[in-house]
Amino acid sequence: MDYNNNQFGQQQTQQQAQPQQTYQQPQTTYTAPNYGAAPQYQVPVDPANLEPVSIGTWLGIMFLSLIPCVGFILLFVWAFGDGKESRKNWAKAQLIFMAIMIVLSIILYAILGATLYAALSNFYF
Repeated sequence: MDYNNNQFGQQQTQQQAQPQQTYQQPQTTYTAPNYGAAPQYQVPVDPANLEPVSIGTWLGIMFLSLIPCVGFILLFVWAFGDGKESRKNWAKAQLIFMAIMIVLSIILYAILGATLYAALSNFYF
């Protein structure tokens, strides 16, 4: 039996006669998408809140903030509630200043207490 003359052999020789084609990936370059800047959403501001606070109002605000418990609560109301921007910023600054003073007071009392304990422990213990 002659295997070269059959149909299978002819197809095989034709496939061998053709050059083998290799797959080539298309030449593409990747560029990062340009999303641009994030959209800026602006909260509408009431123009009345941008007006300055009068001197009499500042005196009343400062007087109320001196009252021990009421003043502390009012600072939070003024800082995070609705109202004039200058009063909100002042109240936030006051709260930050109070927090810094409390932390410094705790540190200084701890240093003073450790110093007094060390000084007095030599005499009484």
